[in-house]
Amino acid sequence: MNLEFLKKKGYKIKSNWQDLSLKSIYFINTSKDERFIYYQKKAIKKKCKFILCKKKFKHLAIDKKINYFYYSSEKELIDISHKFYPINQIKIIFVTGTDGKTSIAYGCHKLMNLNQFNSCYIGTIGFFLNAKKIKSLNNTTPHYLEILDMLDFSIKQKAKYAFIEASSIGFCEGRLGNIQYDYLVLTNLKSDHLDYHKTIQNYHNSKINLIKKHAKENSKILVQDSHLTKKINPISKNIIFQQNFIKDNQINLIKKDHITYQLNYNNLKFSFTAFSDFVSMNILTNVILFKLVTHKIPKTINKKILPPGRSEIYRLNKNSFIIIDYAHTPYAFKNLLGNLSKFTFHKIIIFGCGGDRDKFKRSSMASIASKYTDLQIITDDNPRSEDPSRIRNTLMKNSKNGIDISSRSQAIKFGIKLLNKKSGILIIAGKGHEQTQIYKNKVIKFNDLEKVKKYAQNI
Repeated sequence: MNLEFLKKKGYKIKSNWQDLSLKSIYFINTSKDERFIYYQKKAIKKKCKFILCKKKFKHLAIDKKINYFYYSSEKELIDISHKFYPINQIKIIFVTGTDGKTSIAYGCHKLMNLNQFNSCYIGTIGFFLNAKKIKSLNNTTPHYLEILDMLDFSIKQKAKYAFIEASSIGFCEGRLGNIQYDYLVLTNLKSDHLDYHKTIQNYHNSKINLIKKHAKENSKILVQDSHLTKKINPISKNIIFQQNFIKDNQINLIKKDHITYQLNYNNLKFSFTAFSDFVSMNILTNVILFKLVTHKIPKTINKKILPPGRSEIYRLNKNSFIIIDYAHTPYAFKNLLGNLSKFTFHKIIIFGCGGDRDKFKRSSMASIASKYTDLQIITDDNPRSEDPSRIRNTLMKNSKNGIDISSRSQAIKFGIKLLNKKSGILIIAGKGHEQTQIYKNKVIKFNDLEKVKKYAQNI
């Protein structure tokens, strides 16, 4: 019995044990013996009869009821994937960059849905097919066999476009396999993931290599940041800079006041509220990308294109706003907070920094927060294996007017009470849509917006 025979019989490769059935070939994607043993037991419990895994696990493949298929290299795995997943029936759109990936990939996917185009989204907030969330994902960029499985499912549901967040770590770990894009959006290139890449240059090179390696012959690249001209121009002739597209197509973004914008593009008109120019830039990108991909101007647009936890605005009272945002890099902080200097009202921020991640950005983030806000409430944000007090101490040392409240829940409660008294704006940064808080081996259910609603109602 071989894989080709199983393919003809309707078997599917699955990379999540929760999705296994009697018609599954379980791809165990791990390099560790203990994890292989763990997942092998899950397959047995699900009564799965076939496992695909690395050849190095042959000595651990002990269950006689299971048929094992082994591969020795990523190339061999890619060859196997070709037999199971022909994906040339869907347009692939990669979105990469330091900040803004989710706002654009998810946002343009939603814009497609609003205008009756079938599409899917694969990224930070999960796997979506049209308006429905199919499942959550463990990584922004999952393993490519998992991506292929989701694309295959989407194709069968008549999706024509796939928006995929392509991360630098996902690329370096081979999670994009040999998937090639028809369109790619590059948002910006700043500093991130230095715990993994070690240097900014390595990080930037990974992005450039991603763009080069996964391009089709006539792929089009949309670039948000015009400062990247020298870095990106040698890559391809099919590069479109957002600023040039706006001029050539007479797109107007009118700023009516500090927080109200109106987008005009032919018959398309969209008014929205945003405290950050970065939000308006991402909305422009969504409209431009829609035009590039479909060759049409969207007829319908509304606030549904804004993903949860990205500059999400909650109104506390007539004079007070709460913003929940995923911002967790210095550049994202500057984009999120930069406009606040124009406002005279009280400005408070709640934030922390994740443990086991880029430590170099912490002091910079605290300095930026101090520059644009009156009060900095320092709290925990997924400390993971690090001592949370040490992370907070670093942030406190670099904060102009900091208060240390370790409990994120209590920090939000304190911030809302203070905002209700003084009026103004409270920014809760770093976690956005996330549903958990991680302390060492403990994963606690936690969501910033849920806490905001709870404490706001009790005022």
